[in-house]
Amino acid sequence: MSRPRPARALSAPTAALALAALLTGCGGPGATEEVVGTSTPTPAVSAVETSIFELSPGQCYDRPTADGLYAVAVVPCTVAHDLEAYALFQLDEPSWPGDERVHGLADAGCRAEFTAFTGTAPEDSDLGYTMYTPSSGSWSEGDRQVLCALQLNSGGRLIGSQAGDNARG
Repeated sequence: MSRPRPARALSAPTAALALAALLTGCGGPGATEEVVGTSTPTPAVSAVETSIFELSPGQCYDRPTADGLYAVAVVPCTVAHDLEAYALFQLDEPSWPGDERVHGLADAGCRAEFTAFTGTAPEDSDLGYTMYTPSSGSWSEGDRQVLCALQLNSGGRLIGSQAGDNARG
């Protein structure tokens, strides 16, 4: 039986983005949404509610739901989605290095993995990334995991996996 993972905090920019998404998720009658990709959404697909800490690279999902910042709706990448997990790695610092250092290490790792996954450097792409990092509390319980996820810089929705040739530049 696996042991539950300790709770982790979102990095400050990610938490702000998640909160903004929750607060601005409803548009008026004239609101439009950018959807980028090559596939047509399938209306009959249902999402599977999953903990953000159980995602694996290659899984596509929507922003955290009203149930909390750590529950996400995993959907097939062939339908419109907000984010795609693309990297999962461990930080190897022996003791808590502080929020700024954790953010810097996570950012460097996510940036390198971005190019490896998409085939394009972040500065040459209309895709950006967000990351989920350990908090000081979860670090003391052994948590060193960083999750990196792709998103559109414009805030629109993706269709299809962004791996390799599907990445936009």
